[in-house]
Amino acid sequence: MFPFNQIEKNGKIIREFKKNVSSSELVWHRDRFDRKIKILEGRGWQLQMDGSLPEMLQKSKSYYIPANTYHRVIKGNTDLVLEIKENPEMKITRRQLRKIIREA
Repeated sequence: MFPFNQIEKNGKIIREFKKNVSSSELVWHRDRFDRKIKILEGRGWQLQMDGSLPEMLQKSKSYYIPANTYHRVIKGNTDLVLEIKENPEMKITRRQLRKIIREA
């Protein structure tokens, strides 16, 4: 279903994208939590945030992705392995908060 494999280890997510993944599977998306990602392996992969040009991902470097921000990865030359730390606080939009208040 997803274009990656992942495991959870010591409160972190280790995610792997294979080099032969179809580019059409690497879609724009947003996450419900703030994320800090660290590149463990991979060459030629890029991260593109909404409204920005793609940025080349560098091994051992960390990147911050705010909750509810559209982003995508762009396929590189080798397998890509990431370490993901999520902020445990769930982020919600104003619209979602208003709905919760109305229901209460």
